[in-house]
Amino acid sequence: MSESSKIVSLSEKSGAHSISISGKPAVLPAAVTMLKEKSAEQLLERIKTLFGKVDDSLFTMAERAHGQEEQDGLFQALRLLRVERRNIAEQFIKNISRAFDIREEEKSESSFASDNLSLVHNDDLEQLVAADTMVANAKRDFAEPLTDLCMRLDRLYSVKVYEKNNPLGPDAICDAFVEAVQDLNLFIRARLILLKKFEQVVMLQLRDFYEFCNQLLIDQGVLPSLREQQRAARQRSAHAPAGVTAGGQAGIPVGGQAVPGGVAATGHFPPGLVPAATGVTPMPAGDLLSHLGALQSGSHYQGGGAVQLLNVGELLQQRLVDSNQAASLAKVDSDVIKLVEMLFSFILEDRSLATQIKSLLGRLQLPLLKVAIADKSFFSKGGHPARKLLNELADAATGWQAGDNYESDPLYQEISAIVERVLNEFDRDINIFAVLLESLREFIIRERKRAEMLERRVVDEADGRAKTQAARARVAAVMDALVAERDLPQVVQDWLNKVWNNVLFLTCVKEGTESDAWNRDVRTARDLVWSVQAPMPDSRKQLLSLLPVLQERLREGVEALSYNAFEARTLFSGLKEVYRERFALAQQLAEQREREVAEQVAREVRAAQTVEPAPVVAEVPVAPAVEGESSAEPAGVAAVAEATTETAVEPTPAEPPAVVAETAPAEEVAVPQMEELEQVVAEAEVAAHEQDGLAPLDENDPHWQMTFRLAQGSWFELKRSEDEQFRCRLAAVIRDIDQFIFVNRNGAKVAEFARLELAHALRSAQLLPLDDGMLFERALQSVIGNVRKKRSEQR
Repeated sequence: MSESSKIVSLSEKSGAHSISISGKPAVLPAAVTMLKEKSAEQLLERIKTLFGKVDDSLFTMAERAHGQEEQDGLFQALRLLRVERRNIAEQFIKNISRAFDIREEEKSESSFASDNLSLVHNDDLEQLVAADTMVANAKRDFAEPLTDLCMRLDRLYSVKVYEKNNPLGPDAICDAFVEAVQDLNLFIRARLILLKKFEQVVMLQLRDFYEFCNQLLIDQGVLPSLREQQRAARQRSAHAPAGVTAGGQAGIPVGGQAVPGGVAATGHFPPGLVPAATGVTPMPAGDLLSHLGALQSGSHYQGGGAVQLLNVGELLQQRLVDSNQAASLAKVDSDVIKLVEMLFSFILEDRSLATQIKSLLGRLQLPLLKVAIADKSFFSKGGHPARKLLNELADAATGWQAGDNYESDPLYQEISAIVERVLNEFDRDINIFAVLLESLREFIIRERKRAEMLERRVVDEADGRAKTQAARARVAAVMDALVAERDLPQVVQDWLNKVWNNVLFLTCVKEGTESDAWNRDVRTARDLVWSVQAPMPDSRKQLLSLLPVLQERLREGVEALSYNAFEARTLFSGLKEVYRERFALAQQLAEQREREVAEQVAREVRAAQTVEPAPVVAEVPVAPAVEGESSAEPAGVAAVAEATTETAVEPTPAEPPAVVAETAPAEEVAVPQMEELEQVVAEAEVAAHEQDGLAPLDENDPHWQMTFRLAQGSWFELKRSEDEQFRCRLAAVIRDIDQFIFVNRNGAKVAEFARLELAHALRSAQLLPLDDGMLFERALQSVIGNVRKKRSEQR
């Protein structure tokens, strides 16, 4: 009876019911306690080996790092892991030990793994995928010894032990390690290397570990003949007819083709999807893909452009029921199915796409689900061809509207053809997505070339009109600044209004206000005004230097305009007469000053003669000499003035613009400085089209501020009325007149707004921005945000 010691009595099994369902710690059976201690020793040795390999890998990577930031991050991680390795190992073993305290769970396996999904973002996503992948691989590769261990532990515990709550299952071991290193501030590449080495050293070596654990329990008398019973059951199943169902034939669905995956349904396992809690080995990924492939080729979509989200769980359930089979889903596969459903739920509710387009894209749910199950990098790899195809399809269809005969629209036909090819041709090879993506891009390029030609004409026309308005406003600002409150001779007014106004306008349109030509022409207008406003005779010398240069500038302006020759001569003659009068006035003023000086001297002399003795008077015979000098000066001035006015109508070599600046000291007269004129031009208000008396908005109004952040190419939904709604794209912002031009997909202009009009349209929801970012990324971000929000609300 030596074997009696190896048999576990039913009393020990029933005694295990003392484990509290309420969650209080309970005493574990002796066999479980021994397994807990021995397995901890085995896992601890493997963790020690793990850190040695991680140390070597991180050091090698740090030496080969391309950038300083990467190298610093790797060395920092290396130092941190050396310091914390003992604490990590201890925490890992504590987590494993805690997993042995199995309690009754309130939530079923069918609930969505929001803890996992909440990590699906950037670097966290890579860690999640790495962890889920190693767990899925371990469950697949070590399914048989793992199932044996579950059944033996189930015999020892009062609560049901299955794959999910198995204290030594791949989930528990991986979660224990991830939790142990979770709080470490590690560089992302170092964290991924740590997880990769954990997979190589621990997760890929679990077969020997599970064999050890099973043998340990066998030695304790826990189901010692389990393997023989399973072998006998398989032999009976192999000699039995292909599954007999209530109707006679089972395992063979309608059509006569066997359905992969699952086990024959029995009274214990009803046909269909069963929770993993039942202990049924999860359906292998290959079998699940076969089921999804069959569903993909079936007809599960309504006609008439209806938007439909597939319930994959129900479809799999029905397929297994039809074949009288029972199967469960691995946790990672169940999570992927729910995640893809949530992603497509967002896509089918996105108002950026027309209903007909969303109906087409919704048909890609099953193919993309197959991609996600077969390739776990689907969610973390932004450049995945399947994701890129979905994004390109959505981007091409943004702004598309269904017309009366939308099914004949080239874009609709192209998207429909691509979806059909995916449904008909995609099985496991993802290269078809790359091929279809290239074909779609070629189509889009052809379509956009036609639209861009029309759009360019629309924008050029609006831009030309804006430049004209802006040029008129800026020229008017310069002229107002020069003429305002000044009594200018009529000929000068004619020069400014008839000639130079047009010269400045042409220069502004062709060259812009930042050009040298604009500055030269503005300076010419200013010098013309100054030449008839400068005080005389004090400015006589400066005017003498300026006139030759000014005449040359005026002559160039006349030639640039092809101005009437007769009128040009009249203007030059009138200007010559003005300068002759000014120099004559300067001569008179000079003579008057000299007379006044002579008279003042004479008065002083007479006063001195009255006060001083007679001899002093005889010594001051200066009055005649001063009078002679003053009488000679006006004649000289008159001669120079005459000579200057004569040269004013003859061509003379032009001096550089700098000379004009040096010889025209504007600070001595009331004519504006060049800096003032530049400021006037910068502040010139360009009159936009009538805005129907719209009330001005506060500078901090969010819709007013939004008008400054709108990007060219953004899509909007414009509501003219309840019956007239269409989509348009911001084609251009005409800065000169603050005008926004909107076009449709074909490049035709459909609306234009001034900035204030646009702000009011945004405020009243007449114009609604459409989110035209990458569809898959927006959907993924929305799903993550919703799950995190729900979790925070539950807390």
